[in-house]
Amino acid sequence: MLSLSVCYLGRTDRRSTVTTNPADEGDATPSSSATPVSVLFVDISGSTLMYAVRGDAAAFALTSACLSLLEEQVCRFGGRVIKRIGDAILAVFNEAEQAVHAATGMHHALGAPDCALHGEGVHVRVGIASGTAVLDGGDVYGDVVNVAARLVSLAGADEIFLSGDTHGALPPEMCEAVRLIDQLSLRGRPDWVLVYEYLWRRDDATVSAGDRTMRGCRAALEVSFGSQVFALGTDCVKLTIGRDDDNDITIAEDVVSRHHADVIVRGDKFLLVDRSTNGTYVLTDGGDTLRVTREEVTLAGGGRIVPGRKTLECFVRYQVRSR
Repeated sequence: MLSLSVCYLGRTDRRSTVTTNPADEGDATPSSSATPVSVLFVDISGSTLMYAVRGDAAAFALTSACLSLLEEQVCRFGGRVIKRIGDAILAVFNEAEQAVHAATGMHHALGAPDCALHGEGVHVRVGIASGTAVLDGGDVYGDVVNVAARLVSLAGADEIFLSGDTHGALPPEMCEAVRLIDQLSLRGRPDWVLVYEYLWRRDDATVSAGDRTMRGCRAALEVSFGSQVFALGTDCVKLTIGRDDDNDITIAEDVVSRHHADVIVRGDKFLLVDRSTNGTYVLTDGGDTLRVTREEVTLAGGGRIVPGRKTLECFVRYQVRSR
């Protein structure tokens, strides 16, 4: 049996491992070419609370039993388990249809009356994205993996979220059980992603409110500092502020961190993301004062961004303008 260490988004956790069948070891041959795949992420909903309430030993036993059940469904529908990541599983499939069937099988298996986990209140959520990825050393790499991870973070318990490409790859009879959630902005991506839900339980599904207007960035954020003027929107999605010279806006004050804050576009919103030691103050034209420390806040209307200290005379001016 081959043991794989978990390596996800630059972090390695050798406490979580997954075993693969030796017959599958040929799939681990390094390849630099992109392969069409559907990537499935599934994790246990509410696992943090489960550990806090039930205790480590009981929660770990439930988690292990649940992940084993989920892996069975991956294999049942022709997929391959890449690895376990804490209370989650990353798997790949050749076809989107296989991935969706596996996700549905997971929910049905957990909800079966004879399933021991059913009475324990264990639920999962699934995100599936389709596209090309690089399969190398038994792992999978590519933007499609990031999209699947973001989708599972948006999904709720017992839900299956699909990317637009996954929806487009399904046969017509399966598309009848799909509904559009919205055109959403996923964290870390400047562009929009169409997000769909697969209704594996159609008998109690919420009725759609009807057609929705797709959102987009219909405004611009004007940011100025001294003689510098920047316009954030569709073409420019990020602006950096800090003490170092490699920032877009450099403020040479000792209370300002080297890379203090970012102003970013996420979907139809403009956000200030603080990364500093001393925090950032947002003083709105309406008279509100917000202190942002290692978090983010939406910028609306106009005002001042003051890094490090509220009374600092060096500040960045911002104004949201309609297009």
